[in-house]
Amino acid sequence: MKRKHSYTYSQGPEHIMAFLNGKPYTARSNHPNYTKIVESVLKGYSKQKHIDKLVDLFDMKQAVRSYVGEHINISDSGVVTYDGVVIDNVLTHKILKMMETGINIDPMINFLTNLRSNPSYTAQQELMLFLENNELPITPDGYFLAYKSVRSDYKDQHSGTFDNSIGAVCEMPRADVDDNRNNTCSSGLHFASLAYAGGFCTNGHLMVLKINPADVVSIPNDYNNEKGRCCRYEVISEVPMRTKGNDEFNSKVVYTEPSAHSCILVSCSDTIDELANKLDSKCDPDSHEQYCVECAHSLSDCDMLDGECPNCGTTI
Repeated sequence: MKRKHSYTYSQGPEHIMAFLNGKPYTARSNHPNYTKIVESVLKGYSKQKHIDKLVDLFDMKQAVRSYVGEHINISDSGVVTYDGVVIDNVLTHKILKMMETGINIDPMINFLTNLRSNPSYTAQQELMLFLENNELPITPDGYFLAYKSVRSDYKDQHSGTFDNSIGAVCEMPRADVDDNRNNTCSSGLHFASLAYAGGFCTNGHLMVLKINPADVVSIPNDYNNEKGRCCRYEVISEVPMRTKGNDEFNSKVVYTEPSAHSCILVSCSDTIDELANKLDSKCDPDSHEQYCVECAHSLSDCDMLDGECPNCGTTI
């Protein structure tokens, strides 16, 4: 016997709407709970407790809360907190938009978890300034990538004692890193945006660093928050020089680290369309790959020689 509905609903090819508890609720196909919502609506619940659960499925905030677990809370006014601490609006808005679009938010949640592990509240806030002002990616495990100019022998520019070859891990006691952002040139392991680091690299190498947000100590207040100090980083790749023309670094390519899983590099400044395009990017588990940062298209050596992305035409 077909169950009676105690509510009305309508369904289209890409959405479903139900009138529950006196209010209309709509879910599009990119809603994280879309499949459950459709199944539940079509079942025709009549008991109030079941209808209330159906309302929760429609509720995007509840969907986020269920997805990310107990650490995150979203108030009725849209304020997101992590263990009771309000998180930067730019990052939390990005998480909500990604959820609404059906994009995997695991990298951002992992980033938040790592960020909250940083013992310095000031460093947590300063790091968000750095990421907001620079187009730097967040990796699936919640780290971020940055750049560093080094000498021709891969040693650091300042002391010449830290090896920055691919695969090297550089670290120092956190207590030895200057945590005062007003001291613009001081002790610590330095990282920077591509534009800043590339400008200091004339006869050396430009390296890609993978950094845990928990290891960031300060972001100096000069140069528009384009550089930072940390106590540990891993060198994962090198940015190539252009193969033709002037000796300048190829600023349109991000080298990803080897991985057997999808390597989605999420920038805080990415639009939702840009994030969606990056979902199709995969890492070669056996080698470093090159991607156009405009459209995330995988680039071959021939593309590099031609000097432009075959997918979008962007100069590389």
